[in-house]
Amino acid sequence: VGSEMCIRDRIYSIPVTPFNEDRSVDYKSLRSCIEFLVEKGSDGILLPVNVSEASKLSDLERDSILSEAVNIVKNEIPIIAGVSGVSSEHVVERSKYAEGLGITSIMAMPPISYSSKNQFVDFYSEISKNVEVDIWIQNNKPPAGPTINKDVLVEIINGIDRVNFLKEESDTPGQVMSFIHEKCKKNIQSIMGGAGGRFSIDEYRRGADGIMPSGHIVEAHKKLWLALTNSERNKISNEAIEIWNKMLEALNFEFKYSLTAYKYFFSKRGIIRTNNSRNPAKSMDYFDEIEADRILKNLGVHFF
Repeated sequence: VGSEMCIRDRIYSIPVTPFNEDRSVDYKSLRSCIEFLVEKGSDGILLPVNVSEASKLSDLERDSILSEAVNIVKNEIPIIAGVSGVSSEHVVERSKYAEGLGITSIMAMPPISYSSKNQFVDFYSEISKNVEVDIWIQNNKPPAGPTINKDVLVEIINGIDRVNFLKEESDTPGQVMSFIHEKCKKNIQSIMGGAGGRFSIDEYRRGADGIMPSGHIVEAHKKLWLALTNSERNKISNEAIEIWNKMLEALNFEFKYSLTAYKYFFSKRGIIRTNNSRNPAKSMDYFDEIEADRILKNLGVHFF
């Protein structure tokens, strides 16, 4: 299940975690979701992370979800294991479980309470000392996670073994990407964007190697990234801009409702059985669903 770390110009899709009516994990729908992402050309899978409602899963559920993903993917595409936790000890434990499954890349955010340089550096140092896998930093923003200052990111990437990969989704992701490329050079092996892929054009221009969005419209993200990679970095093609414009209303809607929108689209496409969540931060009402259906129909015309 190794990624081989040839992660350039790629879409790494994130499955949601489907739930039954009693809020238990719906493993049949999870299998359907992962199979869909593989079938539609995802270059890799990332789970369980924020889109997967990882913070609302028990460690046993996270173990089962990772194991299920490995069994389904069967080395067809790489898996990055989301291992964020409440302490470095917790994250090391999660990482070792993933490593035992044959997964060779993990991604971790520091605990939300961390804020100092020493905490961030010590966190990734401790992970590096205890595992043999490649380590992705997930640099996010509250309430999902803390933001690591760009100078501290440089110290971590240049100074800690195997921490050579960055998913950047802070408040100014493009600027951070440019800074890291300048300051880390050969030590940074891949930078990918997050935030649902909303900033793909700017991030590509700045040297991003791919994006890691929820996979509910993976076909659109794949087409956009292909058009971008057929462009020069500093001269985006008209084709890429046209694809982006066709995606934009969906990306705006997702920005408002996030996970709730992702699950709604997955369920309306028949990929998962329900759009149930565990205490979602935002809910959609009747009129939101009308708008979501209109957006999905329009996406279908262009991409599905």
